[in-house]
Amino acid sequence: MRKSYFKPRKVFDFSPHPYDVGNLIGPWQKYEDNHFLNKIYELGEDKFESFYMCHLAHTLENNVCNEETFFFKVWEFVENRIDNLKKKDPFSTYHNRYLFRIEKLQQFQSYLSSIDEWNVRPAHLVIAEKEEIIQKQKKEIEELQARWNKIKVYEVSQKIWIKEGYLTTVIDLFQQMEKLEVPGGGNLLKYDHQVAYPRMLSKYFAHGGNDIPVETLRNYYVSRKGDEPVKGTSIQSELKLFEIVPVKGTKK
Repeated sequence: MRKSYFKPRKVFDFSPHPYDVGNLIGPWQKYEDNHFLNKIYELGEDKFESFYMCHLAHTLENNVCNEETFFFKVWEFVENRIDNLKKKDPFSTYHNRYLFRIEKLQQFQSYLSSIDEWNVRPAHLVIAEKEEIIQKQKKEIEELQARWNKIKVYEVSQKIWIKEGYLTTVIDLFQQMEKLEVPGGGNLLKYDHQVAYPRMLSKYFAHGGNDIPVETLRNYYVSRKGDEPVKGTSIQSELKLFEIVPVKGTKK
């Protein structure tokens, strides 16, 4: 007699493992599909994986079959039972039980679908699943393209060139702009994040024909105490060549 696909309950074992299948006494192998499926009805979805793996381990350890064949056999049991239950008399006094079991088996079938690496499932299910993935990916591509269309408006083919050796001169001008106030009080420019100016300068300016790393620029935008950075890089006084001043007569 062949070995069972599923881990059996030992005869007269009054404390079996919760995933063991079979009866306390008597032969049961010819009804192993029933015993296996009855266990599924008792389990929550969070137990499906451990239940399946428990019986797979038994099958592999006892050389009953390989992993692919085991998966196919379990899928076949579940699929056939769902078909059988759907054919039951809808006016039977057991109708609610049938509906419950169908739902439970379909939940377990969803778990099986998630681990089907051999496409053992019926072709129409595999095709439908792949089509769903394709449609989802198409939607994601369309969304990404729409985002890119908005972003590329701000892309430039050529950056503003800063004369070589005068990067910090430009940084100094931007730092002066940060301090400018409008008539009536309040800063002309305001930002919430230190990285705003480094990102802007890196994206739209080049120094001597070379890109400017954001991290290089961030060294000039750190916590400050008065006019001097608490840490980071200071601008040499000889490179502070320009001064932005209010138009004569402008009141703060």
